[in-house]
Order: sequence, then C-alpha cells, then structure tokens
Amino acid sequence: MATIRTNGMAMHYLREGSGDPVLLAHGYLFGADWWRPQIDALADRFDVIAPDLRGQMSSETTADQAGFDLWNQAEDLHGLITSLGVAPVHFVGLSMGGMIGLRLILRHPEDIRSLVLMDTSAHPEDPEKVERYEGMLSVVEAGQIEAIVSGLPPIFLADDFVRVRRAVAADSNGLVRALRAVDGRDDVSPRLGEIHVPTLVIHGTEDVAVPMERAEQLAAGISGARLETVSGGHQSNVDCPEETSRLIRDFLVQVPATASTIGR
Repeated sequence: MATIRTNGMAMHYLREGSGDPVLLAHGYLFGADWWRPQIDALADRFDVIAPDLRGQMSSETTADQAGFDLWNQAEDLHGLITSLGVAPVHFVGLSMGGMIGLRLILRHPEDIRSLVLMDTSAHPEDPEKVERYEGMLSVVEAGQIEAIVSGLPPIFLADDFVRVRRAVAADSNGLVRALRAVDGRDDVSPRLGEIHVPTLVIHGTEDVAVPMERAEQLAAGISGARLETVSGGHQSNVDCPEETSRLIRDFLVQVPATASTIGR
C-alpha cells in the first residue's frame, strides 16, 4: 500500500488500474482490501483508489475525537483526491464511507463526478442502535476486538464471511473514535437536493444496520438517483460481490464523460 499525508494524518491506500478515477470508501471495521472483488472488476477500465479510512486498518489513529467527525474525514478524502490530482472522481461509499461521501460532495462538489451509495444513510443514527453499539465499544476499548467478531455477521453481514475469511485487524482507539463519529453524526438529509451528479443507491435486502427506508429516502432526495437492491446484508459488497460489482461497473460506464476527467 502507498501512504500519503492528508489533513494531518497518514492515510494508506491501494491504487490499481488506469482510466477514469474511482474512489472506494469502506464501512466501519473494514478497510481497503475488503473492496478486492470490486477492484478486480473495475481495474481494467478505471484508476481505482481504495484508502483505509482514519484509524482503521493501516491508516493513522489521531489523538482527538474531533478528528474523526465525518465532516473532517471528508476533508481527509478531499486531501487525498487533491494530492493525487484525480478530481473529479467516481465515488463509491459503503455505510460509513457513504456517509463521508455525502459530506464530501456537499462541501467539495468539484471533487465528485458520480456517486454510488451503498447500505448508507443521510439521517442521524437511531438512538436504540447507539445504545447497542456502545456495548460493542466497551469491548473494543478493552482491547478485545476479536471478541466481537462472532457477533458481526448478524449486524454487518448476512453470512459468516468474517468468520471464514479473516479477523478484524485495527487499532482499538481508532475503532472507538470512528464508531462514535458515526453514532454522533448530524442529519444531512435536508441537503440531498443540493446533489446534482449521477447517483446509484445500492442496498442489501437483509441489511439490519441501516433499514431499507433510508435507501429509499436517499434515492428520493437526490435528483435522478436510482435504487437497486441486492440479496445481501449491510456489507453487500462482500455478501454478494459479483452482483454489486456488476451494478457499479454498469453504472460507471454509463456516466457521461466530462472535459475535466483525469486518467492515469
């Protein structure tokens, strides 16, 4: 993985392929390499960039909780895009990554050419879920990250992908701060009408972390957005990789070319 300094932190990222730039932003507890099926499906036609977000996997955990605010993490990605000189990018964000992407396009619309929003929401977190996630945080804060792995599939995945594929590996402080940023996020749903790029919303039919109505609200709130469902859980890109990869690729190749498109 390559490393870049952005917004006061060291960010690691994968970069493969050539063509129009596509930035993949992962969900909570995961990282760039969880996009492997999509990277492989896109790299023959696109310049695919997949970072580890702040405090997760290989990227730096900074000291203050304020740095993990989703608006600040949007600045992390703005810095990455600017440093690599790839604006505007096709932005694909899952769960937390999609929440960050919404804030990135609202603050830096020039950075984004199109949006794919997967298993995500523009609304604040459900208070009941915040209480449940606080229980997870107490385990993570104690440094027992692996202890929550057995509970991940029903929350984040529809199958036992985590158990059979790999354990979660990340800094516990980073995971705590990242989840608190997600739990404490503001409501950007009233601003969805400000988004004017081609948008695809993908949502797993078995997602229990983000209800289907949130995907419907995203698609209704963004002019011209289309909603597609897949038979997966909250991490639909790993629950049903072939289906989501096909939907993403088919959408991206249909996005009209722009004079500002930059390829490697």
